[in-house]
Amino acid sequence: MMSFMKFCHLLGLLILASQALQAGQLTSGEVKTTKGHAGAQQSQHRIDNIDVAIQEARAEYLDNERMADVTDAYNRQISLLVESQQRELTDLQEQLKSIEETDQAVLPMLNRMLDTVQRFTRIDLPFLPEERSKRLNKLEGLLLRADVSVAEKYRQIVEAYMVEVQYGQTFEAYSGGLDEGGKRRQVNFLRLGRTALYYQTLGGQESGLWLQGEERWQLLTEEQNLSLRKAIQIALQQQVPSLIDLALPSPEARS
Repeated sequence: MMSFMKFCHLLGLLILASQALQAGQLTSGEVKTTKGHAGAQQSQHRIDNIDVAIQEARAEYLDNERMADVTDAYNRQISLLVESQQRELTDLQEQLKSIEETDQAVLPMLNRMLDTVQRFTRIDLPFLPEERSKRLNKLEGLLLRADVSVAEKYRQIVEAYMVEVQYGQTFEAYSGGLDEGGKRRQVNFLRLGRTALYYQTLGGQESGLWLQGEERWQLLTEEQNLSLRKAIQIALQQQVPSLIDLALPSPEARS
């Protein structure tokens, strides 16, 4: 039989082996636990990353959806604007066509109006010849301009008519050149509406009355010359208005 000392020694060895085995098993469990925690952390990190990606994708989707709505609304507005502009363009084309047709009818009329006032000026008393000729020449050039509207052409021709009409209702004195006998001299003119036209030299020594039917000047007497000087002063507002006795052309001389 085994001695008591050997038995105690063997028991001690068994106890130490059991403790060592238990110690080895705890260490392996702890290792497994540690590895499990590490794996769980990695999995959670991947889950977190996936969640962030999902949130970002959702936000991007919502942004794209809102942008699509805005784009659709903008496209609808542009479509309405294009339709409106197309209608306006159609209206403008119809108006242009109407204007062209109106121009074809109005332009000949304007030319006739201008021709009428030109012929009237030629047979009228020869007052303000430069001013009136310049106005009519301007109108003649105006009718040939494509950059001037028909309405503006009409307005200016009517304005010229009105000026001519006013000449028959006014009493006017002005200075100008008188061509007679191949000579030109500066004189004062007096226009009594369209009834009579006079001239008087600047010194007041000589005066004349225009005879329309004969197309010549008739010299005035000394008394008529004095009356004309007074009338010119009144017209120039150099004297208070008063009754004056002026020589008038005979009805035959006016025609």
